[in-house]
Amino acid sequence: MSAGKLSRILLAFDRVPWSLILVGFLLDTIAVMGLVFGKFAIQAAILGVSVGAVYVLGASGLSLTYGIKKFANFAHGDMMTVGAYVAFALTDPVEGFGQPLILGVIAAILAVAFLGIFLELAIFRRLERREPVAALIASVGVALVLQNLLSLTFGGDPKQLPVPIPADISPGFGLSVNPVKEGVTLVVAVALIIFLHILLKYTTLGKAMRACADDLDLARSSGINTRNVILWTWGISGALAAVAGILVAIIVNLTPFVGFFLLLFIFAAVIIGGIGNPYGAMLGGLIVGLVQKLSSVVLTALQTAKVLEGGSAYEPAGAFLAMIVVLLLRPQGIMGTSREVQANRAIARRIRRAIWK
Repeated sequence: MSAGKLSRILLAFDRVPWSLILVGFLLDTIAVMGLVFGKFAIQAAILGVSVGAVYVLGASGLSLTYGIKKFANFAHGDMMTVGAYVAFALTDPVEGFGQPLILGVIAAILAVAFLGIFLELAIFRRLERREPVAALIASVGVALVLQNLLSLTFGGDPKQLPVPIPADISPGFGLSVNPVKEGVTLVVAVALIIFLHILLKYTTLGKAMRACADDLDLARSSGINTRNVILWTWGISGALAAVAGILVAIIVNLTPFVGFFLLLFIFAAVIIGGIGNPYGAMLGGLIVGLVQKLSSVVLTALQTAKVLEGGSAYEPAGAFLAMIVVLLLRPQGIMGTSREVQANRAIARRIRRAIWK
């Protein structure tokens, strides 16, 4: 093969979007694992999509605020937890008010949306003139306050959101799908992704949010009311966090620290997709969910073969391994630009410290 032909092939490959390359790689991986591990791999992929849907919502909200404020909000996971507990308080017939679930969902969305706006007005707006690390440390403090307030109010015992969970149904081939845990989670996530896409692409508010994310000073000088746009961004981010928290409470038991543990996976999703890019966060959330569940199949097989003890306990490692690989191949993330390289590396270092702490 001549050097000219090889260079043309490499150039054509470089023009292919990284998102398409990675999606194709994931589909190929699922197909190969399906041949090797059978229905277990396909079942894991189904679970990965449902878990990834939660990560998508959390990562999208986190990416929206980072895009404008340029700091990582470490309280975002605990805002998800607040949303879940608000829904629990309104709907639980024993410890709450026993109201219909829809009222609990609406109240949770409004509560966390206004919580985000309050945090912006009371804390983060006052720190605008300082380095981003000041806002980041403040968000860690907010996370600790929210965790302790939830513990004092509801106690540390696990709670269950009063949502009737029907029996699993089988689509065939020995697979099983739960209509609520997998079905409703995926439907809600897809609906909100479509809503967010329409908002960002076709509305005046969405265009103003994108302009502020690109260059806040330029947007301000162009006549955009950046302060109102920032407040709307916090409100939308909080609303997405509330829905994500409710979906988490449907899948697993609710504790005051559940959002904090999920935050590491959400950060991994944001970094993989490209921090500050909502569409990248969506793709990153799906990737993290799939890799996390597919890696559990491999680890369980190694445990069964006595190659590894407690294999399934290392399931989260798969998601962070994917993050490391993406950072090595494309430091700015799949859909990020070069200016996100340093931000991705900084957040990756903080996640690594949190894991090994």
